[in-house]
Amino acid sequence: MPARAAEEVHISNEFVTTVENLVLAKQQAPTGDRNTLLMAYWSLAFEIHRGILSLIDQKFFGAAFALVRPIFEAALRAHIALSGSDNVIGQLHADTYQTNFGTVGKEIDTAFGLDGFFENLLKRTKNALHSYTHAGVHQLGRRFTGIDLAANYNEDEIVEVIRSCTSCVFMVNNLMTKHFKWEEEWKQNTELFVEWGKHPNDRKATPSWMQLPAVYQKAEHD
Repeated sequence: MPARAAEEVHISNEFVTTVENLVLAKQQAPTGDRNTLLMAYWSLAFEIHRGILSLIDQKFFGAAFALVRPIFEAALRAHIALSGSDNVIGQLHADTYQTNFGTVGKEIDTAFGLDGFFENLLKRTKNALHSYTHAGVHQLGRRFTGIDLAANYNEDEIVEVIRSCTSCVFMVNNLMTKHFKWEEEWKQNTELFVEWGKHPNDRKATPSWMQLPAVYQKAEHD
């Protein structure tokens, strides 16, 4: 694995372990239909994150890319668990809810006052997210290096996947700490994310709110 990507994996793991412990240290949280869903999505997001980084570490890049959509959907559903109607909450519990990537962004933006953030994000990325997860051409095209059947995922793409899935974890952790009114943990989560977001490899001091994988944005126009 390229040295830059290896360093990104290390930094991401350190950040995620630290912010996870902010919540684990509370040892318990209020129960209830919405809270149970939120906690489950929180747990799932952290596990998928570790799965993605483990796959990257073992150079199973295609499998890692395929998991970006699931971790992203866990983050989306965590928002829905807090903002959805009682009917939607029932669907989530009954496993009949279907995430509509064409409408869910606007729904979340409206509920959380995010000024079109998720709607615009999903317009740019949804086709590539689906393609990577469902063995579409975005995956197939990276199974070759020239005419050789050898995986070809470049370093920039790998780094952006690491940053994207790490940002999803932050978003879910942010929801957890804010929803349960753990204000000190919420503040620490944000501060740690800002510090992680400086990304020493880029030599920039600008924090990332939600790093988006450039590979997904560009892939729609391939």
